[in-house]
Amino acid sequence: MAVSAIPVWRAKLNNVYYISLFYWGFILFIMSTLVPGIHIPGRETIRSSVRGYAIMGASVYITINFIIGVILKQLKATPYDISPKGLLLNLMIIIPALVAREKIRAYGIGTIWRTVKYRRFAIVTFTLLMALTEINLGKIDKLDGAEGIVTYLLCDVLAVFARNYLMSVLVFYGGSRASMFYFGILQLFEKCFPFLPEIPWIATGAVGIMFPIFFGSYIAERCAMERAEKRPEDPKGDFGYVTILTLAILFSWFSVGVFHVYPSTVLTGSMEPVIYPGDVVLIQKMLKEEDIEALKEGDIINFQRGKITITHRIEEILKDEAGNLSFVTKGDNNKSRDEQIVLPNDVKGIIVQVVPKVGIPILWVKSGNTAPEGVIDYEE
Repeated sequence: MAVSAIPVWRAKLNNVYYISLFYWGFILFIMSTLVPGIHIPGRETIRSSVRGYAIMGASVYITINFIIGVILKQLKATPYDISPKGLLLNLMIIIPALVAREKIRAYGIGTIWRTVKYRRFAIVTFTLLMALTEINLGKIDKLDGAEGIVTYLLCDVLAVFARNYLMSVLVFYGGSRASMFYFGILQLFEKCFPFLPEIPWIATGAVGIMFPIFFGSYIAERCAMERAEKRPEDPKGDFGYVTILTLAILFSWFSVGVFHVYPSTVLTGSMEPVIYPGDVVLIQKMLKEEDIEALKEGDIINFQRGKITITHRIEEILKDEAGNLSFVTKGDNNKSRDEQIVLPNDVKGIIVQVVPKVGIPILWVKSGNTAPEGVIDYEE
């Protein structure tokens, strides 16, 4: 199975259906004919419940990401072929690989549980090895700058480890079918749905890491108590898991601008001494025309300039004969005004609060970016 982690073979297995079908089909044949079936002891009622958890969890995960995409208006047409032939080929690539991998996971965990002394440590090690076979090593030589490295670590490494943790929990308590249900629903949605959310990497990484960890921990605790036939000592335990997961999701939504107020990290010093590099500004969105008309000289606004955003103070408000507004801006620490006038459509919001130094990690990630001509300070 480690062959699937080699970049050249990974590309072939993910895109050439007959190679994928033969490779995973051969592994399934070996698993079905030569490898004895080994199952972790457990009641069928618990296994059935965990399969239900798996379906529910996959649905919630998809919903969370889809809601972010809808609110941010970041739904894009799928890059995958969803014609009848394309869907069939996608299924031929997805299903054999999924079944083979989860059969291997179930056999490995079952064998460890029955034969190894330090079972939990061995299962964690086995899960890490399973995750390593999924990581796309071919992206490493294409990484560009600190942002590319952080994005890769969050979305392609840590999120894969988190998902494998959840899938091992599902296999341990619910058998291979539970993990097949969970990841199968996610993959089928990605490869077969006509529209997909295209959300910022920080939200993709946050949800991809936090949701599997919290959901897997919740399932593990519930099933461990059911196996021991114990009732939870703390009736608020379920509420605690739900609360933590909800807060984590809300924080990720807040970070990417789902709500009326959202954060942004300032990267350079043109607004000193009011705002320093690494400070986080809270921005209240401009949702109505009245919000733009309420702006006044001296307000600090956040506006779009190309692919980046800038935070500067309004120096002067211009109004033409038709009553259309535009804004002259300047960084407090700059010697001259910004060369380009800011139009109402470019204004994203007004700064309502500055939180010092919270964004220093983002400052490091974005340190390689350059400001557009005519301005100094900007943030993502």
